[in-house]
Amino acid sequence: MKVQNDGDATLIFRDGLVGLPDLKRWILVDMDPPLPMKWLQSLDRVAFRVPVADPGYFHQEYGFEVQASVLERLAVEDPQDLVVMVIATVGEGGRSVSGNLSAPLLVNSKNRNGLQMVLVDERWHLRHPIDEVRFGSACRAAQTAEAMLSTTVDKDRSGGYAAGCRNASTVEDLVATP
Repeated sequence: MKVQNDGDATLIFRDGLVGLPDLKRWILVDMDPPLPMKWLQSLDRVAFRVPVADPGYFHQEYGFEVQASVLERLAVEDPQDLVVMVIATVGEGGRSVSGNLSAPLLVNSKNRNGLQMVLVDERWHLRHPIDEVRFGSACRAAQTAEAMLSTTVDKDRSGGYAAGCRNASTVEDLVATP
């Protein structure tokens, strides 16, 4: 498998991901057919990729506090530059989809630095089921208009993330050219 990347689309996770500490360089690529999910493709192990999605597809009121030290580590100057995604698990034949809401991926859309933040919050589970109605509507929109997937940090909550807001940088801005 060959992955094209001009370097500008590379996402750097200095610590890797949970269970994958050696995989530090990633890109986001579109799925085919278009879905409101992306592939997070490793550049360190080209045969490895995981599906990622907006956490709002798994829980409409998903939110958590982001410590100032995390924002500093990612060099986030404006909370609007923070993109939040979750790793999804797709069951056999696509019959079930769940998202890891307990360990979201945070990426600074300006410098493309990212980290996986492990949350200690009983509301968010490792395998939170997808909201089939919201995701189904987004799939139909994606297939007809290749709709954009967006995530945001809610400015009204100091250092917090709220999936309900849809006015910040989009995941599309991070996607590599296949």
